[in-house]
Parts: sequence; C-alpha cells; structure tokens
Amino acid sequence: MARKKTGANRTLYAGQMTGKNQIPASPVGFVLRNQSDSIEGKTEMIKSGEILPGRTTSEPVPGQSSNGGGVSFEFSAVSFDRLLSAVMMNNWVRDGGNPNVSTLVPGSIAKPFWILKHFSEADYPLWQLFEGVQVDSVELTFALNAIVTGSINLLGINDPELEKTNPVSGLSPLPTVLSTSPFTSRRGFLKLGSGATGTPITYGKEFKVSIKNNLAALGSLFETDASIVEKMLDVGGSITAYLTDETLFNSAVNGDKLGFAIEVEDAAGNSYLIELSNTKLETHSSAAGGRDELAPQYPFTSFGPNIVKITRTLASAPSVFTLTFDDNGATTGTTPTAVTALEAGSVIYAPANTDLVLTGNVFVGWNTAADGSGIHFDVGDPILVEAATTIFAEWELE
Repeated sequence: MARKKTGANRTLYAGQMTGKNQIPASPVGFVLRNQSDSIEGKTEMIKSGEILPGRTTSEPVPGQSSNGGGVSFEFSAVSFDRLLSAVMMNNWVRDGGNPNVSTLVPGSIAKPFWILKHFSEADYPLWQLFEGVQVDSVELTFALNAIVTGSINLLGINDPELEKTNPVSGLSPLPTVLSTSPFTSRRGFLKLGSGATGTPITYGKEFKVSIKNNLAALGSLFETDASIVEKMLDVGGSITAYLTDETLFNSAVNGDKLGFAIEVEDAAGNSYLIELSNTKLETHSSAAGGRDELAPQYPFTSFGPNIVKITRTLASAPSVFTLTFDDNGATTGTTPTAVTALEAGSVIYAPANTDLVLTGNVFVGWNTAADGSGIHFDVGDPILVEAATTIFAEWELE
C-alpha cells in the first residue's frame, strides 16, 4: 500500500500560460512558496427534475468545471513578483534612471497561470495540474514584530485528476526555491502621505492591504470551460494604531482623503513600497474595554484611478528582454516599434498592421516563425514574453 500523503511532502509549482491559454512547450516555472493552500477543483453536476417510477431520480451529468482557492505565504523579494503583476493586471515597468527600480500600477492585462501540486512521497508520487488560474486577490499583513504574511486567492477553469506522472512534460528539471528571506516589520516604514515625503506613523500596530479584482467564472452555451472576467478593482484594508493623538481618529470623523505608504526591506537590500492614494477611514472608536492600551482599528477603502502603486527596488537589476516585430519581407510600410525593457512574464498585445504591404499577399496576423509554422497571433492576442522574442508578420497569398 502507498504511504499516506502529507502536506510536508507537497510542493506547489507555477508558471504562466501563453496567450492561447496553453502551457508553453518549454515552460518557465517557479516554486510557489507557501505555508498552506486550499486550491481545489470542482465540477457542477446537472440534475434532472424528471419523476421516475419507484421514487428514483435521473443520473446527473457533469456540467461546468472550475478551480480555485487560496495560498498563504510569507512575503519575500522576487518570489511573488509574477503574482503581484497578475493581481494588478499589468507589467512591471523599469525606471528609466535606475535599472534596479520597477513600478507596478493597475492595468487590464489578464495573466493566466498553471499551478502544479506535487505530492513527492518516493513510493508513490502524485501530481495535480490546475490550468487557466488567475489571481483574484492578494492580501498582505504587516504586524508588530512579525514576518510579513499574505494570502492569494485564485480562480481557474478546470477540475483536474490526480496523475502518476508529471503532466507538465517540459518542466524538467523541477524549479528550486528562491533563497530570498521573508520581510519583517523590523525594517521599513509606515507613513501618512506618499513615499519619502509622508509623515511617519510611529504608533502603528498593524497594517493590512487587500487588492481584489472580483473575478467571475462565466459559462457559455455548449462550452465546457468557463471564461474568467474581472469586475471592479477593490483596494482596501485596515490600520490598527495606538491612540496617541487625534490625527487618525479625527480624519475618520471628518471623512478626510488620506494617503498611506508602507515599505519593507530585507537584509540583502531588496525593498517593496506600497502606496495608497484617495483613502478614507471607515470607522473609529475610543471605547476602552479595560485597563490595557487603546489601539483602535480603522478599516479603510481606497477609490478613484491609480489608487495603488507598488515600487520594487532590488539589490540586483532583473534581466529584461525586447519584443521585436519583423515585417517578413513586406514591400512597403512601417514595422511596429519594438517593445524594450520587458521582464520575464510580461504580456504584450499583438499590434495592428498600420500600413505594411507585401505585394500579392494579405496580412493575416503575426507568427513566431517566419514561415508561419510557429504560434499564430491575431491582432490583439496576448504575447507572453519569457526571453528576447521576434514576431513575424504572417502573409497569405491573395
């Protein structure tokens, strides 16, 4: 009999899917560092209401499949950068003056992932592959004298079986865990205002921030898999602070529009700064439940455009790549401008053909191979960039 499985021998691997919602032939995977997970698949059963003899019911049939759940983690540099870009639905943008600095603001670029559970007991390993997974929300908690923790909530499109062999055939060797240390609340700052110009909050006890896309899985007639769509972006959280002066309390009473900036740094010199603008505190209380110190919690909501910005400063500049467009023999016209300084995991939409012409041919899109034998992209299709990439205009004879 095979040994019973435990969480101690469970590893989560992850990677991004192509614009065609497929796992690349040579996938770039990473270890999804975590404390625990609740990722699971489900298939809705379609039940008949027909009345059969003998008070029996009809056999249900499988309906729409989906997956989802959460992952709890300790926040560390680089390990979660792809997931942060996914929840913000945008690419990291390198600073023009400092290659070690990149920023992330809300966008509308969907980034689906595959997540592979590996139960690695030597006598009988098992694998489970979740596909089409998107990041619905990321929550971070900065607590007094503690490691910065977080959770990721996910939503995907399949209900996978357990398999005896690794279903991601190109994932060899398996990725290894990054060595960056978790951030703690001992290095960094919390400020009222924005970035370096804000006023330090030296009486803070806990700060929580949540970025949520409100994803929904929508089914269509005669389609087995659902489509994942995002709704309104919600940014909120709470600040718990010792009652020392009137600043936060009166801001809540008066409905003041505030900004918060919180930064954490590790011993290696990596830091992440999260800035929230247009934020209002929702509740306030000066009630004393006993003789202990007063530390009211103020839930807050951020609103309006550009309400959250993440600035990442790394000790070593990350590698960047260029996405180049080739006219593939066009007779006349201008080739779209190359997109530079892209980090691995960036997604760029295939551009329109403005005026490229190849006599006797019709432009039908873009392709990873000059002869059209590679991956085809229609105008507007997402292109996943994992390395320096050239995309060729694809032509068909008239």
